[in-house]
Amino acid sequence: KGSSTSSTYVPGGRTMEGRESGNHHDRHHGILDGVNLLAPTNELLAIVEAESAGDIRGMRIGKLAGAAVTHFDAAGDTVSFPIFNEAPHDGCSFSGFEAPGLDRLLNQIVRTEIDFGDGLTITRDTVSITRKGKIVIERTLTDSTKTEVVTFENYSVNDNKIEGTKTRVSKLNLLTGYGESNTVVTDGKITFSDGSVATWTSEKQRVTQIDIALADEDEFHRSGTITTTVNSAVTLEGGAVIYAHKTNEPLVRNMECARARRKGPVSGELETVYRDTTVVVTYGDGTCENRTVTITVNGVQVTPEVE
Repeated sequence: KGSSTSSTYVPGGRTMEGRESGNHHDRHHGILDGVNLLAPTNELLAIVEAESAGDIRGMRIGKLAGAAVTHFDAAGDTVSFPIFNEAPHDGCSFSGFEAPGLDRLLNQIVRTEIDFGDGLTITRDTVSITRKGKIVIERTLTDSTKTEVVTFENYSVNDNKIEGTKTRVSKLNLLTGYGESNTVVTDGKITFSDGSVATWTSEKQRVTQIDIALADEDEFHRSGTITTTVNSAVTLEGGAVIYAHKTNEPLVRNMECARARRKGPVSGELETVYRDTTVVVTYGDGTCENRTVTITVNGVQVTPEVE
């Protein structure tokens, strides 16, 4: 599950069965990290870790692995922050008042530290994931603008080192209910365990349009739309792109569809390329009643039913 969508097929998953580990991509039968992420290689795991650092998935992983997750207010005191099994937005970031309860709590937190120390290992099936170092999220609020900066302090996953600064700037108009969040990665870099070095770039936008009159009535809003665009890439020295993730058409989620058990996008198209696999996910026709998405893997199309 990628950080930019509610439902993302991870490329390569269908090719794992029957393959042996040990080649130069560190391919294995799949890593299941406890939050529904199937990453067929350590390389892809590191990329997804970088993309999702600072959101709810990152915090759940910290908790599962036993990391010290600490939140501080402006006075330096610790603040309790619940980790939800299901969050309607990107978690540790402001939601544009889609989740007013969480936003009010985040208003109090100026710094979050997810500390794995010298190494914490979590095992799923026969695969182990070892994370080291620290992820730090710093927040500042100025009028209607909220800025979050995610940095990595000697952070690595299975000896793949992640570096860079992820900055998210969120604004919300309390009169109209229009919110906009823009995330940009600067100085992004991934040094893989085999010594290869890649540049990591990422730009994401999340636009919410909600009924602000309901803001104090519901813990999670069920009326409005969320539109997401993303353009990310990981490029090796020399120019080879090993990972690209972009929206060919903006992903639109209708909050009212949650009542019809349709929590993911209802329209839009997402394309993900990883090594020799290209996956295109075309979401529905915009209606809550639609129960199918179209997935094309290297030109082969399947149409699964959405739960």
